[in-house]
This record gives sequence, C-alpha cells and structure tokens, in this order.
Amino acid sequence: MTNKDFILDLGKLMIGIAWTDGELHPEEINALKELLFLLPDISGEDWRQLELYMTHAVTDAEREELLDRVLKGIRSAGEKQLALDTLEKLVTVEGGAANAEVIESIRQDLDSKSTGLLAHLMSPLRKTLKSRASHYTGTSSREGRIEDFIKNTIYYQLTSEMQNQGRTLSFPEAEARKICLAAGLMAHIAWVDNEVCHREREAMSLGLQQLWNLPKEEAELITEMSHTRIMHGLDLVRLTSGFCKYTTVEERKAFLKCLFAIANAAEQTSNAEIEEIRGIAISLELPHQEFINAKLTIPREERGGL
Repeated sequence: MTNKDFILDLGKLMIGIAWTDGELHPEEINALKELLFLLPDISGEDWRQLELYMTHAVTDAEREELLDRVLKGIRSAGEKQLALDTLEKLVTVEGGAANAEVIESIRQDLDSKSTGLLAHLMSPLRKTLKSRASHYTGTSSREGRIEDFIKNTIYYQLTSEMQNQGRTLSFPEAEARKICLAAGLMAHIAWVDNEVCHREREAMSLGLQQLWNLPKEEAELITEMSHTRIMHGLDLVRLTSGFCKYTTVEERKAFLKCLFAIANAAEQTSNAEIEEIRGIAISLELPHQEFINAKLTIPREERGGL
C-alpha cells in the first residue's frame, strides 16, 4: 500500500464514520469536505473517489472494511504518525484545542491496531462536523472556498497564502482565477517529462507577466505554487474548462503560443509536449489552424517532435 492509498483510506473512513446515523445533511457534507482538505497531497482524481463516498450511505460492513484497511496500512512509524496527525486534525473542533484524552485513545488504538478506533472516533468527529456545519448557509463564502479547492486549487492556495501574509492581490478576483487556471496549464506542460527546471519556471513567470501584466513578484509566487501543485496532480479537464470560461478567443490564441514557449524553454519541444498542447487546444475550443500557428512560433529545428 502506498502513502496515497493509505491517505485515501483515512479519508474514506472519516466519511464512513460521518454516515454512522445514516444521513448527511448538506451543511455536514460541506463541513466534511473542508475537513478532508486537511489530507495531504489530494489530487482532483483522488477527490472524485472521496466524493463517491459522500453521495451514498456507507454501511456498517463498509466501515469495518475501511477500518481494517487503515489499520493494516500502518506498517511503519511514519505511517502511524501520519494517521495520528491526520486524525487529530479531523477530530479537533474548529477554534478549540485537541482533546488530549481522545488523542491518547487514538494513539493507543493505532499502536495496538485495535478496532476500538472506530468507536473512539465517532463522537469527536460528529462533534467536529456539527461545529463546522453551523457556519454554512446557502450563501456562505466557505462553500465558495470549497468549490475553489476542488476546481481551482492554485487559486485556493494563492488566496490562502495572501490572507496568511495579510496581503491582497493587485488584480481583480475574476482575473486571479483565470491566471491561476493558466498557471496550472503551464505547469502541466512543463511537467510532461516529470520535471520542471528553472528555465521552464522562468518561462512560466514571464508568460504570466506578459499576458496579464502581473507584477514579477506575484507571477513568481503563482508559478511556484503551480509547480509545487502539479507534482501532486491537477485535474486537466477542470483546468481547461475553467480557463475557457474566463477567457476570450484572442487570449486563448496567445496562451497557446505561451505554452509552446514553455515547452521549448529547456530543450527542443518533444512530441509528447506537442501532443499535450494539441489536446489543450481542442479543449479550449480553438481551430486546428490556431494550434498550427502556435506551433510554428518554434523554429522547425527546435521541434524535436515534429
């Protein structure tokens, strides 16, 4: 079992416990989603798996199976600590300190791989959900933050970081959402070979500055966030559909040329990079000729793929 499998099983177990009384109200689902954001390195694909467990009630047998998988997944001190740290966050009421007695019970259950863990988690998790659910209304800004996390993770991280620093962005919210989606697509192309070098990061930052007049500092911050996030996975379908929604045809044409510049920043543009950009062009609803025009901005001798 990989760490990712183990993390997902932890998340599924939390959802299963939330279903203990046989129902999940919309406010509880939103609160549960916010708690699940605390799980490390969750990608768009992983999130879809977790969402499946939120749409239908989890049975007692399924809960027992999830618990068994979590306990069997603890094969090292590192995995045990990961489980303890994660569960501690999930059972801590917002704004309050962790209940030392509950945490100690969880620690002992993990040490002995006891099935008593399920009983020790039920009450505190339900209390945590109730506390967080009380904040949600139909127009809650928190609910919007959930959508940001799911559909535009880089924007979520950017605004969170700026908030933590007590700073505000120098451009409007809609522009920020668009730029973060663009940065995710840029990072996707840079990551085709499973590595993002400094020249590719420079090309990404430059592209953000040139296309949307971003200050260099903010362009570099968004570039770094997208570079870090792409290593853990981003949902390409949501990136392209969101970017298409926020941009004009002319913006998308210019952006396609920027993607080729990023692909060509480190070495010759590879066939794999060309095909990825071709797929993005289709998703952005651009004619094939626009893809050809963008590709031709790279000299033939530097197009290793074609």
